[in-house]
Amino acid sequence: MRDNKKKSILKSSKFIHLKIESTINSLLADKGITAAQSHILMYILEHQGENVYSTEIHKDMNISRATVSGLIKKLRANGYLTYESCDCDERQKNLAPTAKARALREDIENCMAWIENCVFCDFSESELEIMDKLQKKMIESTAKITGGGTNNERYYRPDKTV
Repeated sequence: MRDNKKKSILKSSKFIHLKIESTINSLLADKGITAAQSHILMYILEHQGENVYSTEIHKDMNISRATVSGLIKKLRANGYLTYESCDCDERQKNLAPTAKARALREDIENCMAWIENCVFCDFSESELEIMDKLQKKMIESTAKITGGGTNNERYYRPDKTV
């Protein structure tokens, strides 16, 4: 019975993630941006005025380098980002939001707020506290999984994720 409960929890977690991502994709489709792209774009917008590099996004958001690279390429191709040279390292390219990206910020923020309100509308404050504590406990457990990973494994940083 306990193993069935564990399977159910993991299956539910996956369903929740996919449902939220699908809903964000639908809500932002008319803007020409996906949920994954919106998270990257918001990270860059929130760090506007600072130098932002893809390696920081990879580390802070716990996303693979390849995924970050692909998302940045799409955002740049759609006119949301530009590259700026870095004086300190020619290999690094600072990511800067365009006016088109800044104009989209409020729409993304409203979308995210709406999703949060919908998902958590029936939760009490104490239930949110318990859920937060239990999720952090799961994160600590999953951090122990090596799965044959390399030194480049990603680690969850709750203070840095979206």
